Amino acid sequence: MKKLFAFISVLLVASMVFADVTAKKLPDGKIEATFFYGNPRATEVLLAGDFTNWQNGALPMTKGEKGFSLAVTLPADTEAVTYKFISDGNWTTDLRAPLFIDDGFGGKNSKAEIADLIGGSDDSADRAKIVYSTWTMLGTQGQFATGKGDDAYFDNMTIAAKSYNKFGGTFIPNAPFYIELALAENELESTRWDAWALTDGGGLTRTAPSWIDENNKSEWWNGGLGGGNGGEGSKKNHYLYKQNNLSHNGVAFDDGLKDAFNGILTNLPAYFGFATTNEGGSAGPGSNPFLGHLKFGWNTPYVNFLTGFNYAKPDTQKTILWTTVDGGWDAGYDHIGGFNVFSLGEKLTHVGDATVNFTFAPNKSADRHGSKYGLWTFANVSYDKFVAEVQYNGYYLGDGLFYKPFEQDIIFGAKNKFGDNLTIAAQMAFTLYDNYDEAVAERDANYNKGTDYLSWANMRGYASSAIAFADEGSFDFIKHTAGEVKVSYDSDILNISADYRYRGAEQNLLFVTDHHKTGGKSTQSDQLGKINSQRITLDATVKPTDALTINVVPYFETVLSTDDWKLYHDALAGMSGSFYCNRNRNAFHSEDGKRFAISEKVDFDMSDIIGKSSAVSLVSNQEFVTEDEDKFAGYDSKALMNNFGVKFSLGDLGDTLQGIDIYYGLNNDNDYMMFNTLIGSLNFKGNTRVDAFVGIRSLTPEFDDADLNHPVGFGVGVSKQLKRAKKPTVYAQFVYDMDPYNEFGDGQDQLNLSNYGAGDHYVYAGDGDTVKCDSVYYYYGAAAVRMGIRWSF
Repeated sequence: MKKLFAFISVLLVASMVFADVTAKKLPDGKIEATFFYGNPRATEVLLAGDFTNWQNGALPMTKGEKGFSLAVTLPADTEAVTYKFISDGNWTTDLRAPLFIDDGFGGKNSKAEIADLIGGSDDSADRAKIVYSTWTMLGTQGQFATGKGDDAYFDNMTIAAKSYNKFGGTFIPNAPFYIELALAENELESTRWDAWALTDGGGLTRTAPSWIDENNKSEWWNGGLGGGNGGEGSKKNHYLYKQNNLSHNGVAFDDGLKDAFNGILTNLPAYFGFATTNEGGSAGPGSNPFLGHLKFGWNTPYVNFLTGFNYAKPDTQKTILWTTVDGGWDAGYDHIGGFNVFSLGEKLTHVGDATVNFTFAPNKSADRHGSKYGLWTFANVSYDKFVAEVQYNGYYLGDGLFYKPFEQDIIFGAKNKFGDNLTIAAQMAFTLYDNYDEAVAERDANYNKGTDYLSWANMRGYASSAIAFADEGSFDFIKHTAGEVKVSYDSDILNISADYRYRGAEQNLLFVTDHHKTGGKSTQSDQLGKINSQRITLDATVKPTDALTINVVPYFETVLSTDDWKLYHDALAGMSGSFYCNRNRNAFHSEDGKRFAISEKVDFDMSDIIGKSSAVSLVSNQEFVTEDEDKFAGYDSKALMNNFGVKFSLGDLGDTLQGIDIYYGLNNDNDYMMFNTLIGSLNFKGNTRVDAFVGIRSLTPEFDDADLNHPVGFGVGVSKQLKRAKKPTVYAQFVYDMDPYNEFGDGQDQLNLSNYGAGDHYVYAGDGDTVKCDSVYYYYGAAAVRMGIRWSF
């Protein structure tokens, strides 16, 4: 046995092929790193990494006889760089990299230890290396209700920590692994506790303001500040103090401080992990702290293997037009299930002048819980400028792989580049349903929801955006397919594409996230469209000068089919309530509905004019509908400007104040309120940033006779990156009736912007779920003082 293990180890070491990443010191002390991508069949390759702000500053590589290369100058204190190639528009991991780093979200980045390369440490013994990284934060917050007079009160004070600790690399050469330990996972209180502060009288009633019509009160409740996050049993918040109210029994200051003191002093990880029990009723082999991600495998010249468990993410699969395996998909967040991925090794991927890839991934991850068997498998071939792919995905009801398939997807695609400028790509998906009666029986038995169509979300996995009304074994081409064709022309001055896409009423892609329990991700509907809709899009970017870039994107959208219109419309309209707020709504409220929309973006670099680093960007989008049923309720109009935003940046100001960023945004896509926000950031020496912001709400014309209790929001924030202790960022903030920052777990020191205005939030709603909270509503009637610290390295 020892001889066999030794033989395998020698084989793995001997089969390694290292990336040609070199580095050397320049006379001025800086570092020159040279990257090589060995695929001469590619037509265009860009280098993107943490040193280029990723895609925003991706650098074109120079093509040679054996591939593409690029020399990059890095600061003198650079220790390591993380990078990827963008080959003909596709993100590509450098499979010959010295080291791989899994980012935990379906991405596998390449990493080069620049310090080692300069020191000449390039022998195989040093290639087996483990890298530690962390995403850790600690914070506290006091929260207030900002009602008028006696209605204003101090509601709660919370303390929270999140800590994800990652170990990645190789134990032995060509045997990559990735482990993440979640040592702490709780949040600071959001504003969802404070629905009662929004009522006309400020009393303790869980109702929306009276001026919101009955049909949309559930949207306010779930998309705005309805209860859930701070309620009994949420187990997400550590209260140092909590007022006694309908959603909580209350916590006295002395009890909260005593609990925090003893928990932090005696059992720190267990306190912030809410560790409670190892009994069978708990999720996984105990509560937090827990094994967050686990991935490991090996790469050989002929076969690569990867296995994942728990919150581990598969590698994102996107070759033609669509993401067909989403990096946001969990192996099994109930601490069961997982996936295995088998793919071809390097010696089998090259067949003559063609490149062939084949992946076979049996799993127990079809529902993201880890309780349903599934499969994704795909094969693609590229030759010169042509790429073709076929993929099969399956979801099985039975107690084994391939047993009792309920949903199966077959996906085809091809792409070809003609000359240096023209690309034509097409992709199509077929969704097949079987064992329908058994699926209905299982749904009703497990969820006891009878004919409630919403329970299909539990039955069919959380990527689901379509509802299977079809009889067992039936297939309707329009209802069960989706397709897209895209023609693109790229040149130095003009990039333009024309695109047609459609999606049937019962079409779905497995293993592709779509809102529910995915932190707001909408990969599926973003790329396929809303169900039973079709769209024609033109996307044109012109760069008349080096300083000016103009992008215009008009599209025309309409209903795909009017068959069974009322059935689909009524079922999907029901999804706007409960935990499904803002999820999978039908494209139109009229079967004759048509929509024309256009968005514009202008970027202008003014550095040559002003004489300092400076730029201005403008964005806007407008919509027009044809039917009265689809009119914009707040304006009783068929036309609306949804958003408008301006960003202005000015740098090179001096040694102390180094730069200014100013953001203005108009959010006008809410039926009840318009929201104008102005945010300014001052960037000082020493990685210090000071923010100041103000927001003004105004009721839309159809609701302008209502009482708007909180028209003005404002606040300030300061953050600084320290030079010691792995350079953490510390921050302090005051927010009042608005909050333009990220949620605590997303890095609360960073601004959360959309179209240059305050962005929407996805807040916890219980049972692992998240719901969208419109920026107009978020912190309406609430204020907070908070401070915290965040490490990311």
